[in-house]
Amino acid sequence: MRTANTMIERNFTIVIIGGGFSGTMLAVNLMRRDPSLSIAILDKAGRPGRGIAYATEHSSHLLNVPAAGMTALPEEPDHFLKWAQANYDTAVHAESFLPRLVYGRYIESLFEDANVLAVDRNLEWIKDEAITVTRNQNHFAVQLRGGQKLQADVVVFATGNLPASNPRIPGLPARGQHPLLSAWSPAALDGIPPNGSILLIGSGLTAVDMVVALDAKGYEGTIHVVSRHGLMPQDHRPTQVWRQFWHSGSPRTTRGLLRLVRDEIDSAWTLGIGWRAVIDALRPVTQEIWKSLPHSERRRFLRHVKTYWDTHRHRVAPEINDVLNRLQTEGRLHLYAGRIANYAEQPEGITISLRQRGQDQQIHLLVDRVINCTGSESDCRRVDDSLLKSLFAEGLATPDPLFLGLNVNTEGFVLDHRGVPSHSLCAIGPPTKGGLWESVAVPELRRQAAALAERLVERFGALSNARSKSLATAETSL
Repeated sequence: MRTANTMIERNFTIVIIGGGFSGTMLAVNLMRRDPSLSIAILDKAGRPGRGIAYATEHSSHLLNVPAAGMTALPEEPDHFLKWAQANYDTAVHAESFLPRLVYGRYIESLFEDANVLAVDRNLEWIKDEAITVTRNQNHFAVQLRGGQKLQADVVVFATGNLPASNPRIPGLPARGQHPLLSAWSPAALDGIPPNGSILLIGSGLTAVDMVVALDAKGYEGTIHVVSRHGLMPQDHRPTQVWRQFWHSGSPRTTRGLLRLVRDEIDSAWTLGIGWRAVIDALRPVTQEIWKSLPHSERRRFLRHVKTYWDTHRHRVAPEINDVLNRLQTEGRLHLYAGRIANYAEQPEGITISLRQRGQDQQIHLLVDRVINCTGSESDCRRVDDSLLKSLFAEGLATPDPLFLGLNVNTEGFVLDHRGVPSHSLCAIGPPTKGGLWESVAVPELRRQAAALAERLVERFGALSNARSKSLATAETSL
């Protein structure tokens, strides 16, 4: 794997913007299918496959899916399990929830294997950031922040989730003695008094990560968590396989689907089977359900059901749930459903006024640190990103109708300002959420990476083209 430093214009068949799971696994799948392709991956990180999720340095941050379900290669279902037994711990079994940093090493090892396959060392990891993409005749020009410009036949957006935005909080200054830090800031947990008090804004998986990291660091203070609904992710428990109950004749409304799911849960309950089996039954068809909904119902789902779906669909490992339960039992973890009514910096700390749901009286907290754990921004229009701006300004892409990411067709090809799908501008992973919804977890992403690689090799692969020509010549001679 080469690292490019020279400030020159260079040519590639495919440039992948983003080197997290999606971008790395797309490159792996491309190399496994056609090692003659010339591929560059652009990412600010120095190691493949990390992204935010797998770049963690905390061994206490565990995968949210057991080892048996975490293969990165859909054609080899037990690949990760065998890799973990050989490279991490022989005692790993199918139901083990392994550290995410171990999974990061696994993805990097797949990239290293793909690099061995590459012909003439034509797979490059470029530690830099794409700031603009423009069309240049039959090619794309990708401008990097470091000054280099890349020419590409194909550009793939594998940029992951949108960055988090600061919530609108009355009294929050632009700058101050106690800044509102993002959960993923390197300094988020630095300098906190060991017996102090912390407020986390947001109660999803990001907040859970912060709680677990604090506990692992030996923090003995109090952790307050506030979100609109006051719900934290549910935990994984052993369950049974439930029948597939959604079909083409099922409701096409959010209300109807919610009623359908509740009826199934009631049916399962009468047989002694919990709700987890019912939610898991929807996993293989979630994208089909989403695509079947009209735009108005998708908006209704995001407004009224998304939070409840996320807490039941994206569950945490039992070991993580044990930490949360222990801290709550000890009186060190407090969960609030409501909003922050005021933020005021004081010499002794930060005073937070909370208005809880259904209550008129506010409660007041004095904390040492406030950390933004609200997760990724849900509206791409609010993100100050030069790359997105260049795409929209050039007419190469448009936001999807829900503004969750880029407008793409079902194959992952980006639609331009006229609604015409490109043949060479693609997206994979979270940027496709508007059209597919489930585009953030490994089971969906690995299928996307494999399918997109197949399409790109079919259209642009040198070896596949050579094979086609060879077959055509053979047919002509017969």
